[in-house]
Amino acid sequence: MLRLPERLRKDLSKSYGKLYEGEGVELIKKIDEIKKSRYLACIGDLVCYYTLKAGIKPNIVIYDLKTERKELSTKLKEELLCLIKDYEIRRVKNQQGTISEELVYEIVYAIKNLGKREVAIEVRGEEDLASLPLAYLMPEGSLILYGIPSRGVSAYIVKKEEKPLILKLIEGMERDDEDEVILIIKKGVSEWR
Repeated sequence: MLRLPERLRKDLSKSYGKLYEGEGVELIKKIDEIKKSRYLACIGDLVCYYTLKAGIKPNIVIYDLKTERKELSTKLKEELLCLIKDYEIRRVKNQQGTISEELVYEIVYAIKNLGKREVAIEVRGEEDLASLPLAYLMPEGSLILYGIPSRGVSAYIVKKEEKPLILKLIEGMERDDEDEVILIIKKGVSEWR
């Protein structure tokens, strides 16, 4: 398991990609990058919910049934689960401020199935740091949408030249094991080459 050290918190709290301010279905419809991307992944319950409500079906959704660390309302939870009923749902544990081995395995699984089936990863814990392995592992030109609390949605286009920086951030995290998560990430990406 990787843990986010205090020294990296500031770097990872800013928006990478283009920030679209606001929320809701209309905001999602304004994101031009969606039309241009071959694959789309969404992280965060509201981002996933509004994207699906806008009639857009991401290849991968990652959610934790919370928003800003508070449980979703029953109505919103039911609607989100209904919107992903056709997805293959995978469940993992991932503590706040960490990237678990389980989470990375499921991200690799979802990426291996791009274009074959849509995958939803339900995280018991917190999904916020899923953006790092996702950005490193997804094919170039893919789009990742994720929420920026109280601001809006960040639209990050995966770029080959940024992958070394992403790996450096991942390798800069504190480790609970002998580089197992990093090895899984590196092995996962090698399958795209």
